[in-house]
Amino acid sequence: MWIASISPRSTGKTTNTWWLLHALHERGYPVVGIDADESEQLWRWWDAVKPDPDEPQPEGQRPYFKVHRVANSRLHEEAPTLLPAGHIGVVDCGHLENHLGIGRSVMRIADLALINCATTNSDVERMDELPMDAFIKIASAKRADGTPPPHPVLLCRNQAGTTRTMDSIRTSLRDDDWDVLSTVIPAIQLYATTGEGMPVEAKGTHFDELVTELETRGWISK
Repeated sequence: MWIASISPRSTGKTTNTWWLLHALHERGYPVVGIDADESEQLWRWWDAVKPDPDEPQPEGQRPYFKVHRVANSRLHEEAPTLLPAGHIGVVDCGHLENHLGIGRSVMRIADLALINCATTNSDVERMDELPMDAFIKIASAKRADGTPPPHPVLLCRNQAGTTRTMDSIRTSLRDDDWDVLSTVIPAIQLYATTGEGMPVEAKGTHFDELVTELETRGWISK
């Protein structure tokens, strides 16, 4: 199974992908990350904390997941060879305004596409300007069945004290027929300080909540 993390422009998508990978891993899902962004930030974060293959892991600890770099428009051919049977592949796709070719390739294999959208009017406008709905339609035309995968909106980078703005944006998106997830990723220090070598524990975080919602909706299961 493939989960694509996409957005029109930079929205903290790599941070969201990194934490989602950990949340899935901690919940017992076997996962693989794919860095489909030329910045290679997701891969660099993984490379900084991956275990030494020559050092034994603590007894009872689950094997750590891998992240591969596949930032090109042939991803739909290359990435499947990197996904072991029974695993969930989570793809961090470069923002679509500058990486349409990679984005279309990612959408050819995605079983679920999470559209990352910050809770600002300008980010919603960028969805209209791309436009995101046209991208999904065009990118899905070359899928095996020709139809788009589920593509809900994940609201993120929500600032404290902006509940009214968030509710207004949620309503606006739903009025435009977007499926908006209940889970919202806030702009808090815990996520903002994500970086190379920084430990991540997703249990009890909003990303743990996101995994629960994906399960509840029937998009993922063990």
